Amino acid sequence: MTGPRVAVVGAGIGGSTVALALARRGVDVTVFERRPDVPRVGSGLGLARNGRLVLEGLGLGPALDRTGAPITSMRLLDAAGSERAHYDVGALLGLRRADLLRIVLDALPAGALHHGRECAGVDVGDGPPLVRFTDGTTATADVVVAADGLHSRAAAAVTARPDLQPSGTSALRGFVDGHGLPDAVRHGQNAWLGADRHLLSYPVDRTGTLNVAAFVPRPPGDAGDWSSRVDPDDVRAAFAGWDPDVTALLARADEVYRWDLADREPFAPWSRAGVVLLGDAAHPMLPHMGQGANQAIEDAAVLAALLADAPDRSDRADLGARLAAYERERAPRTARVQDGSRRNGRAFSGGSSSPGGADLSWVHGYDAPAAGLAAARRS
Repeated sequence: MTGPRVAVVGAGIGGSTVALALARRGVDVTVFERRPDVPRVGSGLGLARNGRLVLEGLGLGPALDRTGAPITSMRLLDAAGSERAHYDVGALLGLRRADLLRIVLDALPAGALHHGRECAGVDVGDGPPLVRFTDGTTATADVVVAADGLHSRAAAAVTARPDLQPSGTSALRGFVDGHGLPDAVRHGQNAWLGADRHLLSYPVDRTGTLNVAAFVPRPPGDAGDWSSRVDPDDVRAAFAGWDPDVTALLARADEVYRWDLADREPFAPWSRAGVVLLGDAAHPMLPHMGQGANQAIEDAAVLAALLADAPDRSDRADLGARLAAYERERAPRTARVQDGSRRNGRAFSGGSSSPGGADLSWVHGYDAPAAGLAAARRS
């Protein structure tokens, strides 16, 4: 084994990707996940060129191609179904989040992943950080990666993060059978835009399944996890009278879950005393650029390149400098994507046919593995 010993808290897409990227480079890495298995409930996602580049470099290209649905275009329509704009989205691959996660987790070395280990906190001092679990056990590592999401417990060892900023909207998400729907609906990404709400659909596999996400003003109550199931009739009522394609999509929905959307203002630092933040723990973002998972994957590639290059795991100052270099590379970019996601959300739910961020070449053209290697050479 080379490089520092690394413990990853959270086996979501970002945490599992950084673990795989480190393991591929011979680093001793262990992943701790609070859930007993990959969650069944969730949503779809679009794996964009920038995220796919990382995963293909880890040898996952064939599995992605077998599983996901290629998407090349996005239509923006008004509530009545009239097309307002049409965009080339590049090499986008629609996937169930759980399917992507399983592809990455299945590639980890045997014994690297430990389910049912819920982080209670991380203790830091002069030596390596120590992870405490709710079952009373502990684990130490030279570096602890806090990849445990929006409500990260491990992040408290680094900084007091800004309060969550609710967007005032909720996403109502589910999967439907696309067979018999128009080809443009079955095979493309489509967004119907209304005065204070919008609906997005795209394929997530090669068998005709579509992901549907309805973005509506946040209803009363809280929905902070995928445990909040809603009545599909309420979703249908929220889009009554819209384009017949919308009606047809929602008529097929029989299991819908609510997620209240929020993000955080950019903050610093992302690391302290051997603990470093990744993905939603560092930069939660609204879903309106489809970049949440892709940015976590980018984080993983950059961080892995920096840590795998560390010559002496006992050199705490060098490890700290490498974690700071990771933040310098990633924080400006993720802040820009966060801002673009907010802008797109306002435009989409304002009925705009030309939301900000239509030219996404600066997003999709980013080469995270190369950026990580360049940061390692500079550190």
